[in-house]
Order: sequence, then structure tokens, then C-alpha cells
Amino acid sequence: MKTVLVVDDFASIRKAIVDTLKRHGFNTVEATDGKDALDTLRSSEATIDLVLSDYNMPVMNGFQLLQAVKSDDELKHYPVVLLTSEKANDKKMMAKKAGLDAWVEKPYKIDNLINLLNYTIEKSKKNDSV
Repeated sequence: MKTVLVVDDFASIRKAIVDTLKRHGFNTVEATDGKDALDTLRSSEATIDLVLSDYNMPVMNGFQLLQAVKSDDELKHYPVVLLTSEKANDKKMMAKKAGLDAWVEKPYKIDNLINLLNYTIEKSKKNDSV
């Protein structure tokens, strides 16, 4: 079973995403912001397959989390998907340059999100085995 680290500062949004992912066969781990997510990635006993993060959060936002993950040799193999209401093209381009795997704008279609997550995890596993 695939495990997704869900990162969002709003508990209600985190819960909605977690519930959706669980209904579609994913395990989930939760973090309240980018710093919490980094701590979780570094210490987690669970095997995390993908980081699904909001962009706009206090303490450490999704872009800062992405930069921290992709610049850390121990963490850079984690695929990162930003799920956000942020629409600025310059932010999308910066995230892509920093190593982002996918950018999903809210509102989103659940089936599209699930397919994207599955595809991104599978692509990441193939790249790891090369």
C-alpha cells in the first residue's frame, strides 16, 4: 500500500484529503507545515512514497519544503506534489525548476488527483531502480 505525507496547515483540509486518499487505498501520514513535514520525513518509521503539500503555509511553505527536500541527499528521492489554490505562473516555474513533480490547482477532480499520485509514485519507483 502506498503512503502519502499530507502537508497542510488547515486541519479540516488535511482531514478531507486524508479521508479521500484512504478511500482510494492509500496510507497517510500528516504534517501541519513544511518544517513538520521535514521532521517527519527525517524520522518516519513509515515508508513514505510521496509528499502532497499545500503551497501557502506558515513556518515553512510548500516551496521552501520542496527546496529543502530536493537539496537534501537523504530526502531528494521523495516525489513532491503541490496541491494549492495558488495560480501564479512564476511560482509554478520556480517550483518546477526546484524539482517539483506536479502542481495541482484547487479545486481538483478526485479521480485526476488519485491517478496523478499513482502515476507519480510509479514513475519515482522506476527512476529509483535505474
